[in-house]
Amino acid sequence: MAGVGPLTPLTPAAHLAVAHRGSVHREVPDNSLAAFRESVTSGVSFLEVDVRRSDAGDLFLFHDGSLSLHNSNAPRELLGARVQGLSIKARNEISLGSRAALDHIPTLLEALNLVKGSAATLQLDFKGESDALVLQALELARSENQLHQVLLQIRSSARLKVVREHFPQARLLARCLNMQELQEALNYGVEFVELERWISSEAILLAHGANTKVLINVSGSCLDKRTTWKYLRSRGVDTIMTDFADQALSNTPQ
Repeated sequence: MAGVGPLTPLTPAAHLAVAHRGSVHREVPDNSLAAFRESVTSGVSFLEVDVRRSDAGDLFLFHDGSLSLHNSNAPRELLGARVQGLSIKARNEISLGSRAALDHIPTLLEALNLVKGSAATLQLDFKGESDALVLQALELARSENQLHQVLLQIRSSARLKVVREHFPQARLLARCLNMQELQEALNYGVEFVELERWISSEAILLAHGANTKVLINVSGSCLDKRTTWKYLRSRGVDTIMTDFADQALSNTPQ
């Protein structure tokens, strides 16, 4: 992780874990209803899910842009398909061989229905982030009386402004690459900031001074382990995004 350097020990304002792609175990397909159920049952409060929109305008949850293992682009043949009937089992048979699943690729509405009434929040990572996509997801959550159960990951400070104008009560997480972006994001009353591949005591103190929690994503890396979680939390990081969120919850800092 670039730019870590020496950090002053601080007391985290919170002790949270985010399930990367909504899953607490690699054995369960990511972005699936089965993963969400397991995460909620495990007591994980935040489920990070990948939101895409089909050419027909449907919002569905899927990370890669195609069914091939290493393709992160978004070809029109997938986005124009009726994704409701496209099974995760079919994707896994192509990308992972023997691993199988029974759930189909869920829509955002199905995910909202699954967490309704629980303490869980869907942390929405928008693939192909745009004003239209973000506002459509918020409108859906509002129609289901679940604005309180979605947290939007936003990269653009201009988009933070748009969201605040249309949905003043929306819960926001700003993804920041440097101190300038962090300072701009805090002007919009964001609930979380994600420091992307950097961290400093100055940044953590600035965020905490604005009553904003700090998130670091270590999922999918060699840093995704207990020693890293403990180190980051001892330096004031409030929230860890991990592939092992149920385990991270039990890693209470000393």
